[in-house]
Amino acid sequence: MTARYSHNYRKGVLGLFKMLMDDSVVKYKLRTETPIVEQRRRGRYEKKQVRRVKRPLPFRAVHQLAVNAHTVWGYTGWTYIWTIAFTGMRPPGEMFGLQRGFSSPNWPQSEPDPALREEALQRYQKMPAIRVQYQTYTDDRRQVLAAPKYDSWRTLVIPPFLHEMHQALLASHRSPWAFVSMTGKPLLSTNFDDQYWFPIRDGAPERPVRPRYERWARPAIPAVGEMAGEDIYRLRHWHKALLDEPGADVARVAIEGRMGHELPGVEGVYSEVTVGMEERIVEYLQGVWEKEVVGAGLWVAPFPMSLPDDLLDEAPPLFSGLPVLE
Repeated sequence: MTARYSHNYRKGVLGLFKMLMDDSVVKYKLRTETPIVEQRRRGRYEKKQVRRVKRPLPFRAVHQLAVNAHTVWGYTGWTYIWTIAFTGMRPPGEMFGLQRGFSSPNWPQSEPDPALREEALQRYQKMPAIRVQYQTYTDDRRQVLAAPKYDSWRTLVIPPFLHEMHQALLASHRSPWAFVSMTGKPLLSTNFDDQYWFPIRDGAPERPVRPRYERWARPAIPAVGEMAGEDIYRLRHWHKALLDEPGADVARVAIEGRMGHELPGVEGVYSEVTVGMEERIVEYLQGVWEKEVVGAGLWVAPFPMSLPDDLLDEAPPLFSGLPVLE
């Protein structure tokens, strides 16, 4: 076994063999004399900490992340942070895989599935929405599309302020991807943590102007202490906590559905997300933005310059054309 199989496989087989031997002696008494000694646990039992303790993440810390992202990455970074924070989409896969055709300025009119398109056009006439249809990753050195984690296809209604951000973002480039790199390429081709997330989270010193490298310059970026050592996935958890607030008044089935989860048991069988629940989510999230950002006078990134419509006699592609991994 050592010569032919991996360590994990050998460990699994030996663990199963040990369980069989223990049961044969201790449970079924197939041997009267045994070297196996049953020993009770001694001392005080202390549960192991398997989850990282979450530090409080105030709204202003999330805003600072978005400001830092704008410094690092421009309007794309600003919109990227707020999209995770106000939709709970999973980074990096679902965020990297969001295509123009599934973004709120185009969807559901651009939905490829006729049945889903007809249903969505009726349901989302007055609510902008994002369709989580794919995630993207590298498989055998090629970029592919795949189903979201746990096959959690879903539609996420978004507040008007976020819809306006996506409108401005898509008007500023012609890529089929909603979020592109600093050089306009797919994010899957970047070292996202080193080049984007770490400077956004941990801050970075000023980069002065250099000859022929004016675009390289940027001001100093402050660290966001509340996010020290945290993954960007923390913003998805923050979104869940935001919807769990007592004043949110959002049904549990709507929250779990938005996160891409299924309610267990009978509750999951009989519950469903209604239009009224989605309208409440939009109303509540828009209210949070108006109170915490607009009402508090926090800085808001200006819309980027839109590309002229008359340069090319064709619309930008809605979808990437990447192969879908079954």
